[in-house]
Amino acid sequence: MEEQQEIIDKRTEKITAWFKNPYNLAFFSIMLFAIAIRLYYFVLTKNQPLWWDEAEYFMLARHWAGLSPHMGYLFDPVRQFLNPLLMSVFFRITGVNEFLPRLLILILSIGSVLGTYYLGKEMFDKKIGLLSSFFMSVFWVNLFFSFRVLVDMHSLAFFTFSAFFFYKYFKNNKPKDLYLASLLIGVGTLFKLSTAFLLPAIFLYLLMTERLAFLKKKEIWIAAFIFVLTLSPYIIWGYYQFGEFILIKSPSSVAPDSYLWDGINHLKSYLILFPSYLSWLLLLVFILGLVSMYKLILGFDLLSKKGDDELKKQLFLILILIIPMILVSVMLDHTEDRYVLNSFPATFIISSIFIIKAFNFIKNKNKIFAIILLILLLGFAAQFQIKSSDGLIKNKINSYSEVKEAGIWINQNSEPLDLVATNSNPQIKYYANREIIQIPNTEEEFEEILKSNPKLKYFVISAIQKSPDWAYSYPQNKNLTAVNAYFADVEQKQPVLVIYKL
Repeated sequence: MEEQQEIIDKRTEKITAWFKNPYNLAFFSIMLFAIAIRLYYFVLTKNQPLWWDEAEYFMLARHWAGLSPHMGYLFDPVRQFLNPLLMSVFFRITGVNEFLPRLLILILSIGSVLGTYYLGKEMFDKKIGLLSSFFMSVFWVNLFFSFRVLVDMHSLAFFTFSAFFFYKYFKNNKPKDLYLASLLIGVGTLFKLSTAFLLPAIFLYLLMTERLAFLKKKEIWIAAFIFVLTLSPYIIWGYYQFGEFILIKSPSSVAPDSYLWDGINHLKSYLILFPSYLSWLLLLVFILGLVSMYKLILGFDLLSKKGDDELKKQLFLILILIIPMILVSVMLDHTEDRYVLNSFPATFIISSIFIIKAFNFIKNKNKIFAIILLILLLGFAAQFQIKSSDGLIKNKINSYSEVKEAGIWINQNSEPLDLVATNSNPQIKYYANREIIQIPNTEEEFEEILKSNPKLKYFVISAIQKSPDWAYSYPQNKNLTAVNAYFADVEQKQPVLVIYKL
């Protein structure tokens, strides 16, 4: 008993001593705040309707869990397989339930805040880690997609921790850090292909700092082997499933015809959006942080020499900022805020560097004034980000609710082998748990489909996900009976989705 009490006393002393350190207390507070705000929105959004991409992941998961034996499935090579595979394991435990997949996203979102702290701390110090993790904790793009069952939080968390271990390797030259980084980036790539956009940045960093000497290092080739080995189950499965290497093909299936020109336009769009990402004040801080790295340009020829660690830090940050952003601009045919999430750990670290420099300069003149300015800056940043995320999350919380309700109604009013004609696929397919037939471009094509599918029971059209023009007059022309409808107004004069019986 005395020995146990002694052990408890020692642990208590360690914990107390840890909390007495103001940096540790600040870190704990930031993480607690990040968890609290995410739990609030998690409860608020736990039943929100699924978007198209989310429903595709859920349908794949349900199929792989063996919970929809009466339905076929289509695996889109654009989507990596680890997310629905993991969700299917959850479904085997809980049945078709969204709680565990949503909880995993929440945990990964918290992990992205933690990873940003460790990356900033490892590269610079605890102050940089604290500030950058605080910005990530309130960043509205991070918060919004923390409650969508997509793969962006997976990508951000694995990208950030991989960058952390890559930098640890460059700093300490311990191969185990490199191997862990390769494993993490491999797993992250199995969730989302663009996670691997960190690797070109790492390659360029090695090329600029070590020239071609890094190719002679055994651990580099071992790390490459670990990465390929991690991806190999997906590569092999994809080849036997589709007869080609889908990991290589998947970007091109969404790539534009004109890589360069469209890529430039997409990159411009992302840069134009930076004020909405950061606010004008934090954008100014970020730009000043970039300007403060002017020595990187002046001393570029010194990068391959020993003793230039500061320049190497700056180079690493710039590369993990711009390379992923350039690649998503070039390789995807449209822009979305979530596509550039992986560039923001570096963005917040660069901003934090300038803030600390400015704070130390003002502190030498007037400590109280410096503290007040820092508090005001952080308060303004938090207010801007939380206000942006709160409005967006709450405005989108009921988006596609009519589609969800329609799917549930169809499930309750049909047999498992009945078919539904709709362009709200895959949401109707998921909620109704019924096979879907896409409404074709012409009425003649649909009539042929109708003749060969006697189980086709419902015809669903909506203003939410557009159908061909002919489909909106088809129910009247064929005297179909409307069995349910959902409206945009309380007076029920503006239908947004109608279910007709065939």
